[in-house]
Amino acid sequence: MKKDQSSVALVFDELVSDVQKCALCDRMGASRRILGRSSGDLSALMMFVGEAPGRLGADDTAIPFHGDKAGENFEKLIAQVGISRYDFFITNAVLCNPKDENGNNATPTKREVANCSGFLRRQIAIIQPRIVVTLGNQALQALKYIEDHSCELSADVRTAKPWHGRILIPLYHPGQRALLHRSFLNQLADYRFVAEQYRKLVKPARKAVVRAPTRPDVANLASIILRVSGSISYFRLHKLFYLVEYHHCRSEGRRLTASYAIRQKDGPYFTDLHLSKLRKAIPGLAVASKNERLMLALEDPADFFERPTDSVDSKVESFVSDVVSQYRDKSDEQLKTVVYLTAPMRSMLRKERYGGANLFNAPINFSAMSAS
Repeated sequence: MKKDQSSVALVFDELVSDVQKCALCDRMGASRRILGRSSGDLSALMMFVGEAPGRLGADDTAIPFHGDKAGENFEKLIAQVGISRYDFFITNAVLCNPKDENGNNATPTKREVANCSGFLRRQIAIIQPRIVVTLGNQALQALKYIEDHSCELSADVRTAKPWHGRILIPLYHPGQRALLHRSFLNQLADYRFVAEQYRKLVKPARKAVVRAPTRPDVANLASIILRVSGSISYFRLHKLFYLVEYHHCRSEGRRLTASYAIRQKDGPYFTDLHLSKLRKAIPGLAVASKNERLMLALEDPADFFERPTDSVDSKVESFVSDVVSQYRDKSDEQLKTVVYLTAPMRSMLRKERYGGANLFNAPINFSAMSAS
């Protein structure tokens, strides 16, 4: 039965509000409550459930599994098996970061998992995923508060088990400690299994984003923007990246990359443009601080295009150059205004203003081009 998305969004926003007001766990009072539109698609067929937000990850970025090493590993794994954050919803058994007395990440206690189990139950009821993938033993055990099961992580990893009217797939956590027990290559095989199970559910007509390898696409596009622009702020890179994607959708009917984009306070934010990922994806990327702003530049702009193994389509380079030149002389505030006047952003603002929706950190729908 197809879900009424407007009513689903309202119920989800009520849940988010309840989560923000929760004060059941004493040691999590100062931690952020990580649940919102950045968690993913409210009509997703698949849900990932982790342990808890990381101190340097979601507790800092407000995006589940993004910003720390576990998030980096997770994003590598899903990219390599050809699935995207657009395809699923991601949450945690405990929605706040548990810290020890020194302020470091700590394992949630059974009481803390139990305190959050009602929120997890409500998320599953709202999203109605057909596949639930647990990341780590804590997440697997947390599901028992909703409906009991006999799964054990070591014995049942990479298997599809019936649970609560849906499929349960236990996986190891993508954090560094878990890699000691299950290597990255073994985890990559686990995620291929998840992708296979997911694709069995997806109708051939459903094709939300281009399935090109995300990281090379993003590195190519970001590098062209930096080459054409010269030294620019990190803020400006995100806005220009968005405008290039937007104009390419208008002219060609598709995006240049499959990078996951969400709406934040200052406009679009692309998870693949996280600085730690950019530094690894773009050799020679120079990052400096100037007047309390992060500035980015290519140390040798020509070198990227001279590498024979990573040649860039000249048509794409020309297209990007035209778009960047169009906005070269605009201030940051003017550029932000231009972004918010595009159809996808205006669509989100209308839903907030007239529908009462809370779309902060919500995925940006580039197919909303009708109002262009």
